[in-house]
Amino acid sequence: MALNIDIMDIVAVALVAVFILLCILLLLAQYRKRSEYQINKVLKPLTRAEVKNIIIPDGIGGLLEVEHLVLMEQGLLLIATYPMHGDLFGGEKIDQWTQIVKGRSYKFANPLRHIRLSYQALKSLAPKIPIEYRIIFTADARFPKGKPDHISLLASLPGDMATLQAGPKIGEPAQQAWDRILRISRKIDRDTEIGEEI
Repeated sequence: MALNIDIMDIVAVALVAVFILLCILLLLAQYRKRSEYQINKVLKPLTRAEVKNIIIPDGIGGLLEVEHLVLMEQGLLLIATYPMHGDLFGGEKIDQWTQIVKGRSYKFANPLRHIRLSYQALKSLAPKIPIEYRIIFTADARFPKGKPDHISLLASLPGDMATLQAGPKIGEPAQQAWDRILRISRKIDRDTEIGEEI
């Protein structure tokens, strides 16, 4: 009898744990959809076309992942998102940035480094086309000591994009560069091997 109660207790605890995990996953999915909706709402007036999660050649024999690339009348916009919150401290030339949440400090690699590599690779594929890059922190983040260039928060994104939208329109050359990039890129999926030739 005691054995049955112990098993029932274990099953009950496991079911509660699974329920809590499912609730957390649902909340995270809803939060992600909300931040994606906010980003898409800001980008929509600028966007002629977009592609997400592609692999492009890095120009030196390797491959790079690109999270989000947008074709605009003004050129190309390269985007990477980070769902981080808390106080963030970092600068263009600092290797390790710091996130402070509830008094605890966490280090993370300077996100500008990777996006600049992607920018350089795209620039080699479309040398005459203006390319802007932007990292968007999608959670409740703040930069108390100042936000580095090419960084946006969800709250600052509309203003950052308004500045970009005011740039000169180049139209057809941007479309031609876009078509070329799509021809040589590959969509990231489970069957793609990073070592595969593009």
